[in-house]
Amino acid sequence: MDAKSQWLSTVLIAVCLGCLGGWLAAQQQLQQPLERLNLVTPVFVFDRAKLIQSIPPNASQEQMAKIVDDWQGQAKKLSDAGYLVIDSTAVVAAPEDVYVRQVGR
Repeated sequence: MDAKSQWLSTVLIAVCLGCLGGWLAAQQQLQQPLERLNLVTPVFVFDRAKLIQSIPPNASQEQMAKIVDDWQGQAKKLSDAGYLVIDSTAVVAAPEDVYVRQVGR
């Protein structure tokens, strides 16, 4: 084996060992946060007061029923996906990003 081949194989082995070491280190670092994340139930907050306020005053019964049904459908989808869905009247404090917003029409 000539010097160039030895140098190339040494570099290739070092790169492989470096990648393996990096992957193992990342796995070790992420193991505990991922285990903790599995114990947390994600929460979404539905703000029914804003929903009612967003309904136009001249909306028909059918339009109001459709808006409420859409929101209930969203809550059902989130619940089926494993999320806890609560009404905003039960919330004392929450970050803005957990509130479910009405999709623009």
